[in-house]
Amino acid sequence: MFRKLILLPALWIPISLLAQGVSFSMDDSSVRTRIFQDIAVLASDSLQGRQCGTDGEHKATRYLCAQFAAIGLKPKGDTTCGYCQRFSKFQVGYHWNTKLIVNEVPYVYREAFGVTALSMSGHGLGTLVDGRQGLVLPELKIDQLSCLGDLKGKFVLINLHVSKNLIDDTSVLSRLTPKFRMMSAINKGALGVIFWNPDSPWFTGLFDFEHSDTLPGMSLYVNRATAEHLIKNSGAKAEVNIQISRKTIIYSNVVGFIDNQAPRTIVIGAHYDHLGLKNGNRIFNGADDNASGTAGMLELARYFAVHRDTLNNYLFIGFTGEEEGLWGSGYFVKHPAIPLDSIRFMLNLDMIGRLGCEGNRVEIEAAGSSAEWHDILQNTPHPGFSLKKVNASLPYSDHDPFYKAKIPVLFINTGLHDDYHTVRDKASTINYDGMVEIMRFAEGIITSSNQKNSIRYRKVPITSQASAAVGFFFQALDWLFTAKN
Repeated sequence: MFRKLILLPALWIPISLLAQGVSFSMDDSSVRTRIFQDIAVLASDSLQGRQCGTDGEHKATRYLCAQFAAIGLKPKGDTTCGYCQRFSKFQVGYHWNTKLIVNEVPYVYREAFGVTALSMSGHGLGTLVDGRQGLVLPELKIDQLSCLGDLKGKFVLINLHVSKNLIDDTSVLSRLTPKFRMMSAINKGALGVIFWNPDSPWFTGLFDFEHSDTLPGMSLYVNRATAEHLIKNSGAKAEVNIQISRKTIIYSNVVGFIDNQAPRTIVIGAHYDHLGLKNGNRIFNGADDNASGTAGMLELARYFAVHRDTLNNYLFIGFTGEEEGLWGSGYFVKHPAIPLDSIRFMLNLDMIGRLGCEGNRVEIEAAGSSAEWHDILQNTPHPGFSLKKVNASLPYSDHDPFYKAKIPVLFINTGLHDDYHTVRDKASTINYDGMVEIMRFAEGIITSSNQKNSIRYRKVPITSQASAAVGFFFQALDWLFTAKN
């Protein structure tokens, strides 16, 4: 009940506050209270773990938009979406009742065979025939389908291999594709086709579900051993059942801007998605990962809305899809709301809520992404904790796409812990006083950075990257064997 009382008013902060010139008290107690409230909302059961693309994450999106508006940030999302930078991902749903049975012998789905991107859903009983390469090229006097007779009610096995002289012939190249060969068989009445031969240059294209057209027939692929068995059973009865769903899902980064009319911009980001419902619909609340970093990002937005900094503009981004593979940050770098060359550096906040859990220290990763970070970190006070500086920029959070775009980055976190990616990662486990200290530290980094004329990008040596990757592997391995959901 307590969380619901917090959630509902917070989701509907009026946009009119923007016109009233909202001011925020910046004493430690006020900062702590706001962080507590933000995490209480984002990690509440009502958001059901904020898995990207779910209603719970959509509630979190609306919450961030409302907070950005209350702070007074300028919308920097899509023209029609305000703060939301929308992007889509194509999603394919497979069903395990998909089957291939030949001569009453069932084959193992996803091992011996699978569904191609060209296939429609359907069920069919028919005769299996070997169509060789399934080529129909009349001008070259090649027609490997007509000799099979009437294909109505049949499944055609097609070897994707084609001789080099045909591949080099540009006049026929478009008719060598799996799509053309399948349509040739379908137009002759076939129920569907079964492709094979992974050595073919077209084989991997069978799995391009996002860009391939669905054709009016069923289509499978089989491995080499299965293909050899099917060739021997040409003329046998075959049963094929395919159940596949396709849909496009819209996701949203949340992007807000403080325009100080400066030539350069500091990006401050945190991902707000988490794991959602798993293990029998248990809620993975994701308080530290990453309601904590999102709350920290919001608090820095409030700070720089009050403390105007004429040297820098500020872009604040709530990233989605981090848990799925850095979807949101990867998309933003490819479709930036501001020119990438105007970004001074990117500060990433991910899992900053457990200071003291694994030692009283804060980890600063990607400290080698600029030569200037050494002096800046040296000159930034951190009286409440020690620092662990890691030169490497590892590809495990949203700073990575920026680093790969040759933008200096820093990644602040308080390290892995036994509650990481478990149902125990709840708001009650957060060190809120520690988060206030980290906010002061982050503010100090930015203040110290203003003493430098430029923050120059530097590629981290491969030896540092490899060493840090090994260290992370053993840290993750330790978590794997100690953590329990």
